[in-house]
Amino acid sequence: MSGFLHAEALAADRRFSDAMLELFRVTSIPETKQDDPMVHHVAYDLLVATNAKARKDDAVYKASVLMEDLASRINNEIVPPEVVKLLDGDAAVDQVQARAKLLSEMYPYSVRAQLLRVHIDLEQVRAVDQAVRRKGLLRRILALTSHTAGNFETSLLVALFHAKVLFALNQFDKSESECRRALRIEEPTDPNFDDIPPAISVPGADYESRVSSVKKQLRVLLKRIIVVAAVCWSSIKSTQDGERVDMVISVRVDTLQEHYAGIDQAAAKTISDALRFLKNQGSWSFLMCPNSRCHGKKFVDAKSLWQHTCSKHWDDLWEKLQSVIGQYINGYALKDDHSLNGITLCQDSGQHDIFQLPGVQPMFESLLLSPSIGIRAEPLAEMRQRKCREGAEILEDIKEKLKMLPDDALSTEESCFAIQDLCLKFLQTSALDHREAILPLARSFQWIQMKESISLSAKNLGRIIGHANIDTIFE
Repeated sequence: MSGFLHAEALAADRRFSDAMLELFRVTSIPETKQDDPMVHHVAYDLLVATNAKARKDDAVYKASVLMEDLASRINNEIVPPEVVKLLDGDAAVDQVQARAKLLSEMYPYSVRAQLLRVHIDLEQVRAVDQAVRRKGLLRRILALTSHTAGNFETSLLVALFHAKVLFALNQFDKSESECRRALRIEEPTDPNFDDIPPAISVPGADYESRVSSVKKQLRVLLKRIIVVAAVCWSSIKSTQDGERVDMVISVRVDTLQEHYAGIDQAAAKTISDALRFLKNQGSWSFLMCPNSRCHGKKFVDAKSLWQHTCSKHWDDLWEKLQSVIGQYINGYALKDDHSLNGITLCQDSGQHDIFQLPGVQPMFESLLLSPSIGIRAEPLAEMRQRKCREGAEILEDIKEKLKMLPDDALSTEESCFAIQDLCLKFLQTSALDHREAILPLARSFQWIQMKESISLSAKNLGRIIGHANIDTIFE
């Protein structure tokens, strides 16, 4: 482990880059080939009075700590002056780009050095008018940012640059995904460590405010993606024949199932269960028993559910309940949720089952209201568990009120009304409409298809990748 001592000496001589290279070499040596530190440091056994393995582990740990310290010093002390010099200097463009590339290669562990190269290359895109050249430059920059994003997964600024370049290239789906990934980072790197230009490009007096500032930019970009997609979609719909538009508005059931089968088996099962129930019962909706032993058993009307619940789970109170509710509950009918009426099941010309979906305007409005959440579908299993839990709680309330009723229940009219209201609430809570689960799943797939359709339709890419797209990156 003499390399560790060599690295310490290089760092003391401020030869940080050489020291880091030596540390990389040291920490990559397999344990079986590591020397006992005591061989090269006679006092090591006095400092770490234990066996050879422990001494090796201690040396590797110290090398890792030194590496982190040097990486931080390089990123925050060595690179910033170089960044300022390149950004504010008057050197030729090719010289600035060459120097930025050299810094990124010398300091691959410095986020700031990587973003400097991206930043300078992006500046050149602004000066290019030819569509083909602009597209080519952006693709090269995208390769850089994608590589950097993969190496520095906790950097919000890297993710923001990456998402913006994707947006500029009209890759809306990938840009949106990168924004959402960044917003999910639990402990992001302080943006002050990565910003270009250093110490001035990210506002905020403390860590929390700086993180909040960058996350706000990510949410703004998400909204911009949604708005641009809505405008592009409107343009496509008004200029193309209806084939591609209908392909997205109407979703084939087998295509939807295939999509989710590869990423979410529960969602795929939800679709098949809904389709089977609809074809067998002629309805999207059902009532379910909240008792855990029944595993969400389904009923098509209120009378069947009440008879099952009272006879199977609390038959001793059945007669008393009947005297209170009479025919009040038996006539209850499942109410249609008009917000879901836009979903219908039909068949296309090839006799394939398709879900016909409502217009896309409500989808865009929903996305804009919660850009950082997107289209979120509550899994059917979770929906059923939630409703069963709530239904069971209501039934317990009904039981308690029934137990307190005198034999002459009709003499306590107010209590009877309260029980009737609870029974009605129980039925409403126990009702589940398959469309509640289907619509978000179909919408999510529709949104992905829509973004892909927009990208495919952007034939004149030079016109679409205009100054506004590039300026988005520098805002």
